[in-house]
Formats: sequence, structure tokens, C-alpha cells
Amino acid sequence: MLTEHKHLRTAIETEEMVTIKKNTGENYKFKLYAFGERGTLIQPELITEITEDLAQGVKTHFTDFDYIVSPEPGGHTWGMLVAYALHKPINILRMSTPDNQDATASIKRETAYNENYINFHGFKRGDRVLLMDDVISSGGTIYAIVDQLRVLGVEVIGVQVILVKGEYYEEIEKNLAIPVRYLAKV
Repeated sequence: MLTEHKHLRTAIETEEMVTIKKNTGENYKFKLYAFGERGTLIQPELITEITEDLAQGVKTHFTDFDYIVSPEPGGHTWGMLVAYALHKPINILRMSTPDNQDATASIKRETAYNENYINFHGFKRGDRVLLMDDVISSGGTIYAIVDQLRVLGVEVIGVQVILVKGEYYEEIEKNLAIPVRYLAKV
């Protein structure tokens, strides 16, 4: 994990482990990061630090893109804050259930504990985008989004996240041939 992110480091080290009931009825242990998809109260110092550090990372590593793309439930908040900080447009990938899809394209998203659909609206062939999310665990969400964007003719120039768990991000870089940048690693 990077050491210069004081508030982020503290948030990662002090968050609690919770048990979530999976769709199958089994229990799944989940680290409840305040900045993540099942986050809770986020202090202003952490919001400021993450937003500023993500924006700086984008300015440093990803300079040539049309807009930010961020999925619900965890990435869209940070994507919105960084889009505001950089004065860039954002396209939020909204979630839906199987019976509530109204998108140009929709893909099934499966996580370790949940299943839903991600809707794609407003993309044009030739768009160049930066994908921003909160956490990469297995990488399944990133793979699914990048695959669908490529089907739509959209080029993903990179991925910027707050946290990576393990080394899965390296597989994403290799398999999808796009750089992945992060603020912290556990």
C-alpha cells in the first residue's frame, strides 16, 4: 500500500469486516471500506484526499480522453468528484435488475456476493474514455465494462481506482492492454 495517503491508509486499516448474505444464501465476509460500494460515513478529510489524489493521478497518467466512465454503486461518486475537479464530462453506468433494463446495451455483473446489470447509455463509436471505480477485487466488473465498451466502439485509455486487492489489476493490464493506476493496495 502507498504510504503518502494518510487518511486513506487509516480508513483501510480501521474498517470493519462484515458478513453479507449472498444470493445463494451463503455468507460472504466483506471489508466495509467507507469509500467503497457499501461505504458508510466518509469524513471530509478523506473525501478531499481521495478526490485530490485521484485527480492528480489522472492529470499525471491519463491526459488524452474525452470523459470519465464510472459504474454504480461505488465508482460513480468518485468519478463525479474527479470529473468536477478536472472539469471533464462523466458517463455514469447505472445498475438495474433483469426486469428493469432500458439501455442501449446492458451487461450482467456478478460479484462475489451479488448479481445485477450495468446499463450503457450515451456512448459513440470513437469515444476515448477513462474508466474510474472504487475498488478492484477480482477484476470482473472492469473486464465486463471494458468488453462492452469495446463492442460499442469506445476506446478505454486506462483505469483509475482507489484500491486494488491483490494482484488482479496486473492481469487486467496484461489481458486488456490498458494501464491500471491506484492509490492504495492491500
